[in-house]
Amino acid sequence: MGPGEFQGLAPVPVQRLCGCGGRVRWSHLRYLGRGRSAPIYTCVGCGLVYRGNAGEDSRQPASFKRRAPLPAEGPPENPVLDEEVAARLRHLLSNL
Repeated sequence: MGPGEFQGLAPVPVQRLCGCGGRVRWSHLRYLGRGRSAPIYTCVGCGLVYRGNAGEDSRQPASFKRRAPLPAEGPPENPVLDEEVAARLRHLLSNL
């Protein structure tokens, strides 16, 4: 898609609904040159493509799950390995 084709795209509808009734969702960013980019939106129903405003980035920031800290006494025990198998693994790995 060249710069002229991008300007020819219809702007994204305000309510993010396409004429076919499908939802319009964020697809990707289009580089416009000189460090600027604009979001591209696509209808999930018919595939019609819309352009967003230059400089707008409507993506949600990634959410990060916070992990619970490990217990103070060390890592939790592995219930999959019994003590005999764990001892053999420690022995094998210590000889490497």
